[in-house]
Amino acid sequence: MSFIITKLQRFPYLLLIFATFFWGTNFVFSRMIVDEVPPFQLSVGRWVIASIVFLPFVYKEIKQHLDVLKKNWKPLFFLGLTGIAGFNTLLYIAMQYTTSINASLVNATAPLFIVLLSVFFLREKIVTLQYIGIAISLLGVFIVITGGSLETLVTLTINPGDVIVFGAVIVWAIYSVLMKRFGVHVPKKATFLITMYIGVIMLLPFALYERTFSPISLVALPWETTLAVLYLGIFPSVISFLCWNEGVMQVGPGRASTYLYLIVFFTTLLAVTFGGETITITQIIGGVFLLAGVIVGSNPDVFQKK
Repeated sequence: MSFIITKLQRFPYLLLIFATFFWGTNFVFSRMIVDEVPPFQLSVGRWVIASIVFLPFVYKEIKQHLDVLKKNWKPLFFLGLTGIAGFNTLLYIAMQYTTSINASLVNATAPLFIVLLSVFFLREKIVTLQYIGIAISLLGVFIVITGGSLETLVTLTINPGDVIVFGAVIVWAIYSVLMKRFGVHVPKKATFLITMYIGVIMLLPFALYERTFSPISLVALPWETTLAVLYLGIFPSVISFLCWNEGVMQVGPGRASTYLYLIVFFTTLLAVTFGGETITITQIIGGVFLLAGVIVGSNPDVFQKK
């Protein structure tokens, strides 16, 4: 695996495309199997597989920085709580109720909420255009989750899955702000693996409780479902992380961040082609507003006159 990624280092933009493609498949595949593998058990299974696959890449780094990791156990705890246990499990819960297209659209607002939370917790300053971008994106979210109908909002018939995805986005934004604040003090790969372990430990009691009313048998699962769980544990979890980090190191975070918009594209393409979903006019309109707001809010310097 590392050999392949090493070979692909000559093509950093291709690595960024691979990363976003695999992240896009997470929405589609989890939507397809969440009825057979309940969310807490799916999340635990995914991260157990990911931790086993990722360990060979990082065990030397853990040994070298063990003292630093121990010293920063509190930030690591909250990173595992938000980034591994919180975000992913909320996403899988949401996929029981909403479409992967809607989920990916709402998820696309994450960069703006990272900016907004950075103002409150990191004392970063943002310009007027960023506030405008946030407002435009929230309008897009409103269109997506209400289907463009005010009656839906008034009668509180909003799809609960869309609301849960919105909650997952907030949790991811908190994780990202924590990583901004404390990530400079810890090794990146080792941190990712340790947070996997922390997340699994946190989720395990909930997964065991979930099994009391919704048990699954690994041997009884269809082979397609088993392969999907293995896929989620390897590609959107480990391979995307390695591809994304290598791509960002080569082209820089500014250029790389624009590739995140591909997640919505890949999710929609796969959901329509393989997931049996259909794209609606309100999703298109909401998506245009949402992505426009994200682009403006995430890149204010591009739109300001110099």
